[in-house]
Amino acid sequence: MKIRSPHRILVVRRDNIGDLVCTTPFLRSLRQALPGAHIAALVNSYNRAVLDGNTDVNEVFSYEKLKHQSRIGGRVLALYARMKLIADMRGRRFDLAILAKPGFDQHGLRMARMAGARRILGFPPLRGEKADGLSDFITGNPEGLHEVEAVALAGKMLGIEQSPGKMRVFPDAGLVEDARRRLEQCGHGVRWLALHISAREKTRRWPLEKFVALIHALADIPDLGFAIFWSPGSANNPMHPGDDEKAAALLQRCSGNKVVAMPTRRLEELNAGIAACDYFLGSDGGAMHVAAGLDLPIVALFENSEFKRTHWYPWQVRHRLLQPQTFAVEDIEEAQVEAAIREIVGG
Repeated sequence: MKIRSPHRILVVRRDNIGDLVCTTPFLRSLRQALPGAHIAALVNSYNRAVLDGNTDVNEVFSYEKLKHQSRIGGRVLALYARMKLIADMRGRRFDLAILAKPGFDQHGLRMARMAGARRILGFPPLRGEKADGLSDFITGNPEGLHEVEAVALAGKMLGIEQSPGKMRVFPDAGLVEDARRRLEQCGHGVRWLALHISAREKTRRWPLEKFVALIHALADIPDLGFAIFWSPGSANNPMHPGDDEKAAALLQRCSGNKVVAMPTRRLEELNAGIAACDYFLGSDGGAMHVAAGLDLPIVALFENSEFKRTHWYPWQVRHRLLQPQTFAVEDIEEAQVEAAIREIVGG
């Protein structure tokens, strides 16, 4: 496939926050190769804020996943909005849709077809999967590559040969200033370690007791403060479980240690809050990739999985990646994390 300018290109990446952050180097290389192209992205409402302020895309289309709506009325409205979205995309008359998810993306293919793209480029299907409408296959094996490198295989089909650069996230400047003011209420001249205590999967959760012990152990670093990030809501909420109880217990047991509560109900708040900090500690997940997209030094807690270690590590930023001898993150020792943080912050 030869590069022809201008293209009208739709990049489809409709999964999780970290996946979309890992796609930003590809969007950068696409913009550099095709400066005159109209580049749009199709994402979901959950991860859309990853692309706020990103000038590599001309516009962003987003839709709400039906599983995020528990009521029939909400699902009807979501379906109506999706129909309007499809009509808007068809009006752009895209020359090319790129399915940027490594591996065959059946739903993304369906959305690209409904968008009316003349050609659709994506990873080939597995045996037995139907790929009706997929006009061009991405060649190359994504196994053994970082997610960023796997996505970049799509660029090679367009003649883009340079290695992918850093991930990039552009938080709202006003929200960043709000976050900094909140932190500065605890004192000026403080270096802030963002502690993200939430994790969707149980095997990625580090225990409350270890977070508490860690904060107390690091109290001898006089200018280090702790910004506690978590997903708001009760752990018993069946639709959107959160970590309010865990955060409340941590804040109570660590009061007096320059600890500031930073609950984030929206991704925009998470992006800005992390941008106001100097370092990041958290499990493999969207927040960790946001921190990498903001170029923060990172201590990352990973399950004992070779695939996750090699495919999802913090891309092109200074980091320490810790894994337990067993599988679950909860078995990573507090002393290991403390040592890694002291190395990162220099204390």
